[in-house]
Amino acid sequence: MDFEGQKLAEYIYQYTIIIFGVIGWIIGFIKQDFSITFYSVALGTFLSLILCLPNWKIYCQHPLSWQKPIVQSTPTDKSK
Repeated sequence: MDFEGQKLAEYIYQYTIIIFGVIGWIIGFIKQDFSITFYSVALGTFLSLILCLPNWKIYCQHPLSWQKPIVQSTPTDKSK
């Protein structure tokens, strides 16, 4: 997962949990049942885990270009 993929995964899990929480709260408020809110947030959390936890291809679209390592010659100790 690259840096852009991490940013996308964070947006997805935050908005998924917020949307499910708000919808669950509204429905729970209308029906006067807090368990609806709890189950809605739990479902949103589970869905966001499925969407964000595995390393899907959508999160690896901007690979990092690594620099070549600098090879340094080690000085030999001739005083021994």
